[in-house]
Amino acid sequence: MKDKKEILPDRYADWFALFHLCQNIGSQKAIHISSVEFGKILKLSQQTASRRLYQLEEMGWIQRKIVGKEQTIRITKEGADIMLLMYNSLKQILRDILIVGEVTEGMGEGGYYVRIPGYLKQFEKKLGFEPYYGTLNLQLSDLNKELLDENLNSRLPVLIEGFEDKDIGRSYGSVECYNCLVSRLDSQENKIKAAILKIKRTHHKKNIVEILAKDYLRDKLNLKNGDRIRIEFIKGEL
Repeated sequence: MKDKKEILPDRYADWFALFHLCQNIGSQKAIHISSVEFGKILKLSQQTASRRLYQLEEMGWIQRKIVGKEQTIRITKEGADIMLLMYNSLKQILRDILIVGEVTEGMGEGGYYVRIPGYLKQFEKKLGFEPYYGTLNLQLSDLNKELLDENLNSRLPVLIEGFEDKDIGRSYGSVECYNCLVSRLDSQENKIKAAILKIKRTHHKKNIVEILAKDYLRDKLNLKNGDRIRIEFIKGEL
């Protein structure tokens, strides 16, 4: 394939076939598979599966060694490059998909921890704003939580370091922060710089995300429980 910057639509079926081959090869160097077996994997006829393998070989995405009715298939470097290209493209798509959460009542936990001097000083210095003494709690669906986690895993956090308060003999864990913009889903006019807090020890229910900002977001965005908030990541920050 001459142009590795994109996969043309008429090659999507070939990429899909390559994907399934890679799935079945796994960590092995090669796979022994007949066109009949490959057809069952793709849910296609033996003739169509055979044609797919021929096309993959013609494009240089796989190598085949055929002896009688047996064939051994290896993924070439170009085939691996195509998989990497699609992987990077899919990652970017996931980053661009809307991540939406519903405003929900918190437990006051965020406000308690934000006020602690050991955290507050770091928030001010590392996030660049003096935060409101509290966080906005968002309830995410399973899909949106997965999308959020995928985004966070590809970004470097702003680390708020843990510390120990010797006066009371208590230690506080580290907190990872991720810069973002938040806005009402029904209005994109007012986007506010904020930070997602990733706290290791929390008493929140499943899929609750805490948002920290300079302003009291419920007032700033005129929010009530059940309102939907869009989370966007700041472009250029990974």
